[in-house]
Amino acid sequence: MLANGERLTLREILELDLGQARLAVLSACETGIPGTNLLDEVVSLPSGFLQAGVPGIIGSLWSVSDASTMMLMARFYDFWKIDNLDPPEALRQAQIWLRDTTNGGKEDYFKQSLPEYAGTKMPEAAARKALREVLQQDELARSYKHPYHWAAFGYTGM
Repeated sequence: MLANGERLTLREILELDLGQARLAVLSACETGIPGTNLLDEVVSLPSGFLQAGVPGIIGSLWSVSDASTMMLMARFYDFWKIDNLDPPEALRQAQIWLRDTTNGGKEDYFKQSLPEYAGTKMPEAAARKALREVLQQDELARSYKHPYHWAAFGYTGM
């Protein structure tokens, strides 16, 4: 499902020419799970994007938390676009960051994206939402260390 209840089917993806794209990030729930309609084949959104010409796809294998996914993706894009890491390594580093950083460390990171603290790494609304999420928790805890929060996402491709 897309915005406004629109559907994007695997058939439509397969008809696209996405050879100019570098990466497809499917950050919604269960976007990396193969379908079960064709039992002889492994058909999934990532395989559809690969067939359409995208060399790399990030997708999730289970229902994911909105808050932890937003934090993971924010760090992924920083590692990829600012630190110039290849997408698989950028994802790995973002997963390590989400897993191992204390809530206080996450607070510091998201504060950097708010105008009153300088920096503009991500949209202000997203930074405020993440900051509210981590402020509600013990500063020294690692509230997102469980694999549920970071391990759902994998990279498919070259």
